[in-house]
Amino acid sequence: MIAVVAFFEFFVFRTPVVEPIQSVAGYYLALGENISKIFVVSTNASYGFYPYATRTSLGGGFTVIANGEPCVIINITIRNDYSSQYLPPNPNSHDSASVWVILTATLFNGANKINSTDLLRVGAPPDAGASTYLDSGENATVSLYLAANQRNITTFQIVPIFIGGTPPP
Repeated sequence: MIAVVAFFEFFVFRTPVVEPIQSVAGYYLALGENISKIFVVSTNASYGFYPYATRTSLGGGFTVIANGEPCVIINITIRNDYSSQYLPPNPNSHDSASVWVILTATLFNGANKINSTDLLRVGAPPDAGASTYLDSGENATVSLYLAANQRNITTFQIVPIFIGGTPPP
């Protein structure tokens, strides 16, 4: 009888181990075929809970995620290394190195892409996402919230939606 109870407790009440998500930093973001001057200083990804109001699909058709539901949270610290000698795309004046940056991410399990939804882009314009405005040499941290039906994420890739001196159209 004791063996049956021990077997039941081990297999029924045991919580699966969730491996940490690998973070990578120390590189410049790609922008199309080019390398930008937006440097990824640090990243940190974890499983957490969506902290904002419930998000619905465009037109409010269905709930995409509710406040407090599980999601993947990625915190990214970036630095603007554009300068007056190396201006960003579409500078806001002839010598301004200030830049708008909008980011998202792609999740992976090994080499396999995981289907996910960037919760900051749901019901928003196509150029929406985690965004910041940086002067030359300035750092900023932005947070991404991604809904995914899997908890076997091993790594992620930061993807710029927009990098430019003038705000996105």
